[in-house]
This record gives sequence, C-alpha cells and structure tokens, in this order.
Amino acid sequence: DARDYTVAACWEFIIPGKGMEVVNIGAVSFPAAVHKGVVEALGKGESFERVLACAAEDIDAQVTSLADAYRRLLLPPAPYYSVLMEGCLESGRDLSYGLKYNNFGIHGAASSSAADALAAVRQTVFERKTIPSCDLLQALDHDFQGFESLQKELKEDAPKVGNNEDSADGFLVWLFEQLARACESYGDNGRGGILRPGSGSAMYYVWLTKGHRGMSEPVVGATADGRRRGEFFSANLAPSPGVTVRGPISVLQTYAKLNYARVCNGGPITIELADSVFRDDGAIRRVAMLIRAFAQIGCQQLQLNTLNVKTLLDAKRHPERHKNLIVRVWGWSGYFCELAPEYQDHIVERHVYALGEPGIIANGKETPCHESNVRIAPADGQHPVPRCIVQQPSGEDHRQQQGRQSHHALHDRRLS
Repeated sequence: DARDYTVAACWEFIIPGKGMEVVNIGAVSFPAAVHKGVVEALGKGESFERVLACAAEDIDAQVTSLADAYRRLLLPPAPYYSVLMEGCLESGRDLSYGLKYNNFGIHGAASSSAADALAAVRQTVFERKTIPSCDLLQALDHDFQGFESLQKELKEDAPKVGNNEDSADGFLVWLFEQLARACESYGDNGRGGILRPGSGSAMYYVWLTKGHRGMSEPVVGATADGRRRGEFFSANLAPSPGVTVRGPISVLQTYAKLNYARVCNGGPITIELADSVFRDDGAIRRVAMLIRAFAQIGCQQLQLNTLNVKTLLDAKRHPERHKNLIVRVWGWSGYFCELAPEYQDHIVERHVYALGEPGIIANGKETPCHESNVRIAPADGQHPVPRCIVQQPSGEDHRQQQGRQSHHALHDRRLS
C-alpha cells in the first residue's frame, strides 16, 4: 500500500481507495508549549530540564485535546465516493463508517521558532547567564518594550535553526520527538486509526500569532527567541523569519535530522529561490543539483518556489499591475493580490536564496557567508552542489512601508 500513496490536500499522505483519513484535525503550537515551559519553570526558579518537561507536558495536553474533539466524529454518507473505494460495494458499507486506514493528522506548527526560543533560553539564561530569569519574564510580559538590548541578544546572538548546528537543531528534533511520542501514546483515535504527526504548519504560522475565528489552538504573544507579539512564526520546515542562515544546503542538513518514520503526516521544507537563479543557461542544472542534495541528505518533502521581492512589494502598492502574479502560500498557490495582507507580508519576508557566490544579502548589503562544504555528486559526477546567496528582506523596513497592521482573514481557501 505504501508504494501506492498519493498526496491529499496540501502535502499529507493517503492510500487511494483504502483511506478514510482526516489528514488535518488541527495543530500543536510548539511556541505555546515552549512559552508555557519557560514561564512556569523560570517563574519558579527551576532548571532548564524543567523548562523542557513543562513544554513536553503541554504538547501532550494539546495532542489529547485535539484528538478527543474528533473521537466521536460523524461523517455524512457518501454513496458515490463509496463506489470508488475498495470493499464498500462488496460489504455494503458506506465509507463514512471507515475503510482500511482511518488515521487523523496533526500539524507540528512553528517548529523552528519554538526551537530557537529553547536554544536562546538555554544559552542566555542557563549557560552564559547573561540574562536573569526575572528580566526575561518581564521582557516577555512587556513585549520587549524597554528591553530592546535583551531582545537583540535573543535575536542576534543565540543559535538559530537552519545553520546545521546542533545547539539549535537538537531542540527541533526534540520537539518533533515529543509530538511523535504524544501521538503514539494516545493510541486508537476512536475510528480504529492512529494519530499521525506532521511537520507542516498550513495557515498556523499566522493564526497562532493573532488567533482566528473557530480556532482552538492557543495563541502566544512575545516569545523567548526575541519575536514580538503579532510577528509571524516560521512556516512548515523553514528557518524563522529574519534569521540569518548559511544557505540552502545548511537548511537541508538541519531538517534531514528529523526522524520522518515517526513524523509521517507530511510537511515540506520550503525554499524560495530568487528569480535571478533562472537568468542563465546553468539554472536548471543548479536547481537539479539542489534537489539531488535534498534527496541524498535524507529529507522528506521539498517545496521550491521562485520570488522577486521588488515585484511583490510593487504588487502590494499597485495590485492593478500584477493581477496574474501567482505565489505559493503554503500547500497551495494563489493570486498574490487576492491574499489577505498578513499572508502577503509573510511571503515577502520569507528567505530568498540565489545560487551563486557565498554571501548573505540583507537590507541591500552583502556580508560574508560560509556555507557548509557539502558536495553531492550530480548525475554526471562532475559538479558539486553550488554555494549560495541568501536574500532576506527586512521585516521592520517592510512593516514601515506598509504603514499599517492588518487583521483580515485569508480568502476562504483553506485546503489543508
């Protein structure tokens, strides 16, 4: 059956003709779990191990809450669909009563942001002791107003997911292990299936920051990675917004550390390529080598997009000029000018990689970059994986340009 899989909705897996699965019943908010662990443990003067324990307990609680809400799921009869499913005609049983596979999927959302927060707390509070616990708690409570230097240390000096460094990546792995353990421990989902943990975030990279009508997942304000209230979380498997990374290879190496045998509900590594990648004859070869590196390193899913930040910003100012501009949103594509402003903003602020000489472009300035010297043999065995440039538009500059905060909901296109 596994060889006959297909993708449902955005990136979740199902077995055609044999699965009556609900691949997205909601999301575990990793940032909320970590935030609870930080606040509870530091508030009592406890150890970093207690921070982790509290976070793990909250992940358990979130999984249980999501699964319990679906235990008595009732589906309407679907006789026409049932005709296409294996065994329904033979047994005279509608697919709404279940098929061979009846699993539920749960997103592990905003994983990089949560891992960054854990790495920052361990380094600044417990290892270097540069930030007292009480100061961090006050800063979080005040959304870092009056604590700008503390926020800068959390954002700029602490380890970040995406650089192939275990000081941050280890917490990414730990978070997904806790999610997998919680799903496995829950057992039968009430329909003879299991809970499948996934690494996608769908719309939750925005919803978990602001809330949304009908959403049961917890919303969290300022977080210990230096993120302020209302700022976006990381989407799918991608570094947190605004984080400096070495390049696409280090990003792939980071997410190859996950145990996808346990985190099996899908969720792509999301990489945005600058349109400059495709301006010469070697473009296809370079992108092909990047995809080969993804496969050989041992990752699960890859979502490649191409963006031009200047075009996106002009489309925000002059939508009438860009009516046909299509972008990847999470597991689906849509017209950029039809998206709600907060989703436009997140797309603008994503990391954009240009395959070329090593370096990082941030705010229009290039600084040295040292991509890990990983060489993956392409089909002809002659050319290594190219090094990279990383372009990261300034979130603060962009927010000043847009001049307002938006609380609009996304178009009613929730496909996952």
